[in-house]
Amino acid sequence: MSGNSNAVFLSYASQDAEPASRICDALRTVGIEVWFDQSELRGGDAWDATIRRQIKSCALFVPIISNNTHSRGEGYFRLEWKLAVDRSHLMAADQPFLVPVVVDDVPDTDPRVPERFREVQWTKLPGGETPSAFVERVQRLLEWGSAPSRSVAATPRGVAPSTMPPPSIVPTASSPPLTPVAAKPRKAVLLLALLAGVAALAAGAWVFRHGTARVAAVAPYSIADRRMTFAVLPFQSPADDAIGAQTAKALTYATDALQAERSTWVHSSPRASVDHAASRMSGSKELAEALNVHFLITGLLAADAPRYKLTLSVIDGATEHVLATKEIDVGTGPVTASVRRQIDDALDTLVFAGLTSEVERVRAKPVDELDVRDLSFRAYVDWFQHHDEDGKGAYTRATDLLKRALTLAPDDRLALWLTAQVNLCNCVYGWSSNPAEQQAIGAAALDKALEFDPTDLHLLAAKSLLFELRGRYEESLLLADAILKRDPERTTPLVIKARDLLKLGRPAEALPFAIEARERIPTGRPTWVALLASIHYALGEYAPAAELAQKAAIEYDARELSNGLTGPVRLTLAAAQAKLGDLPRAKAAIADFRASVPGVQTIAQIKKWIQPAADLSGYEPLYDGLRSAGVPD
Repeated sequence: MSGNSNAVFLSYASQDAEPASRICDALRTVGIEVWFDQSELRGGDAWDATIRRQIKSCALFVPIISNNTHSRGEGYFRLEWKLAVDRSHLMAADQPFLVPVVVDDVPDTDPRVPERFREVQWTKLPGGETPSAFVERVQRLLEWGSAPSRSVAATPRGVAPSTMPPPSIVPTASSPPLTPVAAKPRKAVLLLALLAGVAALAAGAWVFRHGTARVAAVAPYSIADRRMTFAVLPFQSPADDAIGAQTAKALTYATDALQAERSTWVHSSPRASVDHAASRMSGSKELAEALNVHFLITGLLAADAPRYKLTLSVIDGATEHVLATKEIDVGTGPVTASVRRQIDDALDTLVFAGLTSEVERVRAKPVDELDVRDLSFRAYVDWFQHHDEDGKGAYTRATDLLKRALTLAPDDRLALWLTAQVNLCNCVYGWSSNPAEQQAIGAAALDKALEFDPTDLHLLAAKSLLFELRGRYEESLLLADAILKRDPERTTPLVIKARDLLKLGRPAEALPFAIEARERIPTGRPTWVALLASIHYALGEYAPAAELAQKAAIEYDARELSNGLTGPVRLTLAAAQAKLGDLPRAKAAIADFRASVPGVQTIAQIKKWIQPAADLSGYEPLYDGLRSAGVPD
């Protein structure tokens, strides 16, 4: 389910599977997309993450309330209810979302039901028997709620008929009667008033949870203009290979779940819709049109005994051109964390290929004619492709485009996030004479983006990095720990935690986290390798420190080696070689450093040049090693 799928999430206790199934069948009969599966909903960590995403993006949340839910003090459905309530607090008061249903005689005063549910009318569907009137009401709520300029919430308790939605939104007189639970006085008038008072902000937050800004300058989505829309097709496996078929199916679902995490950038077609379309047609163009998407992600599994190789591709549905491919090694059976990380990295490449294609579609348009989406897309693509070779120019061009985007939509989450990213990038240190200026701009954009989604893990990781840049390592460490608690498979927080522990004088604790990050992604960023070198140096393990520092120095480009944040890796190399007694190599490293950073000759000049956030900044044993290498004070 993606944010624009008009899908309904059914939440139920396992004992209520039968009435829940009846409600699901009644809704699906008229073509409503429903997230409901008795087995998959309780399928472990992967499905836990999927359910969180689906609740974050579904159009309506239908909690099924019963004596069973009352009797269970603990259950997975309670987490679903909490996630839905949390999301509802970010919505405008008139936005449809919560549609509680009661299937037996549980009283509406049940204290174990969230107060947020008790603020709207419940509908009685005894045993899950679902009259057409309820189905029609759900249809109309979906239609009304998805309209670009109006929406209607589930009927608040105690609201007079004259203040209810127009007649077309509620069952007609000829419809079979529903049985609403009697209304009682509302307890959250102040909260609803507050929500109404910040409707503009709530709308901005809702929009970005669904991946697109709702401003006048953004064209409505259609098959002709449906940017960054993807469908993950069922992966293909070798013929007559039962294990291969099972593996391909597992990889399809894993890829679909990982792609759904990119909701800031992309819209993902619902899994059920894709599977249904793929069962009836095979042509890329036909499938893209049927699913109303621009891009198709395909997977081809090939036997490579005793394992398999998976080739992932992204296809432009209109032209049927393959835009990018990535090949990864996979095993059999359940999808491991390592394989998920490989798929995630591959998806970065495929999504960026689609993003580049979207930018090229409108490349000829004058900047003044671009809307907030295309301004943000172009800013990121052009900056990403050129910031290493033309740092200041790429930054200036991207910033101009993002300023235009934020003028159109000041609360646009994507434009805010990109503004934070281009300003907080390490590359800023390669060209800016005052990196603190960019840091302040990035921090302001990041804080504003977090106001709309304070639980977004990507934004929180950026916040943790910002704490590091400001020397607030304890706070950064706490935030990194919180991120890892929610998602242990994330690698960036491991690196952040390792660096924080090093800066706090705890290198022995930092080492296992840095090692684990490198084991997860052996081809990770050179900054990770340099960090591992710094930790070994701080532990007095100079041989691995020298080896890793040399590796990082080779992988860094000239601009990175000349700035005070990443360039000190050559100082680590020189000091480690000196500690090992290899003065020729130590002096060669110093010579390379001075060639990259002319004018920095002494320890005093190095201390002034090195950025406070650099791994070993202020670490006196580093300067002792440099003295041993012949660097004067």
